[in-house]
Amino acid sequence: MLTAVGPDRPGLVSALSSWIREAGANLEDTRMAQLGGEFALILLLTGPPEALERVEGLGPRIERELGLTCTGRRTNPVVPPSGALAYRLKVSGIDRPGIVQRVSGVLAPRSINVASFSSRVVNAPLTGTPMFHLDATLQIPSGVALSELRTALATTCDEENLDFSLEAEGR
Repeated sequence: MLTAVGPDRPGLVSALSSWIREAGANLEDTRMAQLGGEFALILLLTGPPEALERVEGLGPRIERELGLTCTGRRTNPVVPPSGALAYRLKVSGIDRPGIVQRVSGVLAPRSINVASFSSRVVNAPLTGTPMFHLDATLQIPSGVALSELRTALATTCDEENLDFSLEAEGR
């Protein structure tokens, strides 16, 4: 896995993906986003060991030529929790501090794993009010009662004046 972050500018993705291809590695899974004036990349690479070693050696070049701070880490294959159910959680409402903490505070005590998570704030079209949007993929252990989880999320979202939906992934 390779992570990189630095000032955003055109051409970063093109240059980095070209160097990775030239090293003989494959971009298997990626997350890239502009956050503020910075650009962040999380890249899962696959390939023969020698190709991955060549990519690891790219760190100084990435920092020097692209201005990105770069780190690499070897990973193990993902093993989803046995019997876990994939669900999609969406939450929205007027932005304020603490929303992520309140929602994740419902999930953690139930050993619910967050497989992916993104949030953003956009201004409402007519009023300009900052609106928070959360989208997460969850791995819910088979022992968790979905009705109880929905009730807990509803209680928290009602307290915070948020809307939410929780649907099985793939629906």
